[in-house]
Parts: sequence; C-alpha cells; structure tokens
Amino acid sequence: MNNTAKTSINSLKKNFFLHFEWIVLLSGLLLMAFLDPFSGSASYCILDRLGFDFCPGCGLGKSIAHTFRGDLPASLEAHPAGIFAILIIFGRVLSIFHRNHKYKKGVEHEENI
Repeated sequence: MNNTAKTSINSLKKNFFLHFEWIVLLSGLLLMAFLDPFSGSASYCILDRLGFDFCPGCGLGKSIAHTFRGDLPASLEAHPAGIFAILIIFGRVLSIFHRNHKYKKGVEHEENI
C-alpha cells in the first residue's frame, strides 16, 4: 500500500473518530424531536413486542417530542427522564465538540472517550 492510500485511510479514521458519535447523538435527538407524540402507531420497543407490560424506556421518545414542543407536563407524564435525557445528550455533544477543538489545536486528548 502506498503512502497516499495510508494517508487517506488515516484521515478517514480520524474523521470517523472525531465526528461519528455527535452525528449519531444529534440525529437520534432530532428524530425523537420530530416524532409525533400523539400518534398511536405501533411501537418499536422490543419488550413491548415480546409481550411485556413494563419497559423502563418506553415513552422516552414521546417525552422528548413533548419537551421540544414545550409541553413539559405531558413530557413528564410520558417519561420523567425525558428532559434529563435531552440535557445529557446535549452535554455529551458539547464535550465532544470541546474535545475536537482541543484536538485541532494540538492539545493532547483522551483516546477512549
């Protein structure tokens, strides 16, 4: 393998490391934000499909959708952790941006964040 191919692969790996996680997190958050919380469509919950009545995560997407619509009481009713999930996801994305900014400045960073 020649040097240009190795450089290209290393550049691809670096970009994947720097950007994949925040893209996935924000994409998931946006998908949940645009979710229609009032639809009675079929659930994608594995536990619901297996016939379990209780799932600790059910309602989280609807809670996030209600929060982005400004309906906090409905958000808390759908799932009490919805608002906290948004804060945690945004916090993680900001920490990734901070890490990437330090990396581009040449400051040492943690390898496995």
